[in-house]
Amino acid sequence: MPTVTETLGRLYLWQIALNRITDLLALRKRVDRFCNTGRPQGITELYDQERMRLKTGLRLEGEALDNFEDKHGSLFPDIHDIQLIDELITEEVIIKFCTIINDGNGKTGIISPNNRLFRKPILDEIILEEFSGDVKDKFYKFIEDARSYRNKHGAHFDQDSFRMTHGNKMPNEDGVVYSVGWSNALLSFNWDFVDETIPIFKKSLNNYVKKLQKEAEKNN
Repeated sequence: MPTVTETLGRLYLWQIALNRITDLLALRKRVDRFCNTGRPQGITELYDQERMRLKTGLRLEGEALDNFEDKHGSLFPDIHDIQLIDELITEEVIIKFCTIINDGNGKTGIISPNNRLFRKPILDEIILEEFSGDVKDKFYKFIEDARSYRNKHGAHFDQDSFRMTHGNKMPNEDGVVYSVGWSNALLSFNWDFVDETIPIFKKSLNNYVKKLQKEAEKNN
């Protein structure tokens, strides 16, 4: 059994992860608001028009890009940048959340290992303190979906997350012909639900930590 100090050490890391998740979710909302202004879509349309005028299918570089931005302002962020930023934010939310629900090493006397024996009873108490019924069930499902995404796609490219086809090259073609496809699993997450429940989960964790801190003070 971990000591109170070791337990607190691990839970402080959980708090750091949740603080970063909270910041990322807030950033995601700001990105969405900016996208809704129409600026990213507008600059993308102007950029595509300029490429058509210059008869190039490539991205503008050098003097051509300087001239475009002198006239229209910074190309960044266009709609493609916004899509990438949104995907990176949401992926990082899942990866940071999984630092709580996946195994992690500890240090004797300082931080408890984050194994199932340690985390399950604490997670259950924290979750059941604030969630019940359908919301509780959905939050547990979010935990499993997050773990699956992180382990199979976000941090490890497991083969069952991708569709790959090999083929033979045609005459006068260089290299090996292949295609790779995948579905954006991040789209399957209910981000409104995540936005609503993460702050509640964070508050419950903070209350649990305060309770243990009082216990640690009594033992000193």
